[in-house]
Amino acid sequence: MSYYWILLILIAIPIGLFMKSVSDKSKNFNDIIEAELKKYGLKYVNSMYPGLFKVGPFKKLEITIGKPMINNGAIQYEHTYYRIVELETKKKRKEKIWAKIETSWFKDTRIEFKPRLSEIKK
Repeated sequence: MSYYWILLILIAIPIGLFMKSVSDKSKNFNDIIEAELKKYGLKYVNSMYPGLFKVGPFKKLEITIGKPMINNGAIQYEHTYYRIVELETKKKRKEKIWAKIETSWFKDTRIEFKPRLSEIKK
């Protein structure tokens, strides 16, 4: 009986990781990224999903599995996505930067870039 549970776990983990990868890759944040770039006079060119466990220059790797957590009687849902963003400066120079997009049910979506947009030579 225990061999069946081990086999089930060995099959379920790769399937779960594959489904998370497909889900994260399909999310589209182009509008949010483009709006932030316009604030600094930069032009959005393209963005791509870096991969399942790739977070670039950001320190924290966050894996969320399953449904929202219930904390102190309130439902809490937060998820973090990463993208490699290609942008164009006013001098028509193309650069690639990393974006960390944090979504939540009850808070606004936050976006952080590395390197910061203010540090990019326009």
